[in-house]
Amino acid sequence: MTLYADWKAPKSDQEHLIWPAPDRIVESTLRNTAALAKLDDVRLLGVPVSRLRSDARKLLGAGDEPLIATGHQIEMYHPGVWVKNVLIDQIARKASGRAVHLAVDTDTPKHLQLRWPGGSVLMSDDAGILDAGWSGLVSPPTERHYQKMCATFRSAADSWAFEPAMDSFFSGFSRSLGAPTLAAAIIEGATELDQSLGLDVQFAIIDLLIDSDAYLAMAYHIIADIERFAVAYNTALAEYRQREGISSPSRPMPDLRIETDRIELPFWTDDLQSQDRARAVAVRVGAVWALDAGDGGEPLHFDPAQDAYAAAAALRAFLLAHQIRLSPRALTLTMFFRLLLVDQFVHGIGGARYDQVTDRILADYFRLAPPAFSVTTGTLFFPGGAGPSDVCVPCIVSEGHRLRHNVLESKTQYLTSITSAPRKSMQRRQHYLAMHRDLTQAAGVSQRISEWRQRLAATIERQERELVLADRELFYGLQTRERLTAMIDRYRIAFG
Repeated sequence: MTLYADWKAPKSDQEHLIWPAPDRIVESTLRNTAALAKLDDVRLLGVPVSRLRSDARKLLGAGDEPLIATGHQIEMYHPGVWVKNVLIDQIARKASGRAVHLAVDTDTPKHLQLRWPGGSVLMSDDAGILDAGWSGLVSPPTERHYQKMCATFRSAADSWAFEPAMDSFFSGFSRSLGAPTLAAAIIEGATELDQSLGLDVQFAIIDLLIDSDAYLAMAYHIIADIERFAVAYNTALAEYRQREGISSPSRPMPDLRIETDRIELPFWTDDLQSQDRARAVAVRVGAVWALDAGDGGEPLHFDPAQDAYAAAAALRAFLLAHQIRLSPRALTLTMFFRLLLVDQFVHGIGGARYDQVTDRILADYFRLAPPAFSVTTGTLFFPGGAGPSDVCVPCIVSEGHRLRHNVLESKTQYLTSITSAPRKSMQRRQHYLAMHRDLTQAAGVSQRISEWRQRLAATIERQERELVLADRELFYGLQTRERLTAMIDRYRIAFG
């Protein structure tokens, strides 16, 4: 198994993390490509993984060249996520491959607002932007909302001492206002912005991929063998929790629930008509497992002896007939990417920690050496607000504590009276209360205390302002082109 690092996001502006070293990433990419292309001894329902991979890659226009990918849910993501695109671009150039960003539109909508210090605006006026079952259901904004959004942002940006790189994003975004989903519009905006910065990254929405033979064959294979798979899944999670000292049974994600005749599946069941989502469950029917659509119809029985392509066709027909979709949960999605699609997958820190569980599943269940993955993140604070802060509110509070106890000249006499009185006596308590009453009165008329209060208020205000400016999770398009290209240059230098 891979020896993992203790990855941590850089705390300083304009810093980045790449793991492992760039030359090792290129080497592991080429090794992954060679090994996965010949992966004939690992089969899903009788069909070699190498064949299923070839079919899935054709959907992205990829052949035998290395396919380097990252993935993220549809959102207005921050520079720490964006640098994954920078890394896959560099790996693809060095390995003569193709870079692809797999945009996940099957996750719950979140971070679909454009935020900046002191303001924000939602990216659509679709009511579902806050509570849709998955982000692929959210429509792009109306023309009226788009114009209002741009005007609100520009009004704020006009007061900044720099020019953000948002024009390219808005250019691509605006051309997709007639697209069926907000996801498509955000992708067009990000594509145009990245291309303007010199990145060669293809974006692909995973909705297309989860209707592929490869994905459906993998899902069928797992459901047909769910008893063994669920044990491997839960065991991998238990080992990860033990290694990381995690006591919560729901972190990093819950186990699959196993009962005698029902086992939870690592998929969501999405009802495409009601637009509701539920955890998918397999039920035992005789000697096999079945999937019930929940609409009173005949369930689909899963035959472990079925051919992969026939199985994929049967599952696709069942889902279409009942207007449902099997969407992957987190570990299942990256397992599909790494096993059946890409040659090098780039994670952020959170995804990389969780994918250690995927490594164990690939090793224990599929009996193969997990293909190497890589990790990157970076920090870019809001332009003009970057840099370390010397604000110390506790220091000012401590100074005030000392001042308050030094403004009363008779304090020493009070302390003598307190210590000479019997412990827990009424006399001792009266001296203590009298001292604090006189301290409060003295502080109320002290010029030094008044000045201290003003310093404390100003320091707290400055801290709050700098915390906003040091928010590393603002959309990367708020950065200047110079700062974004400087970060790209750092990756290029790292790769020689």
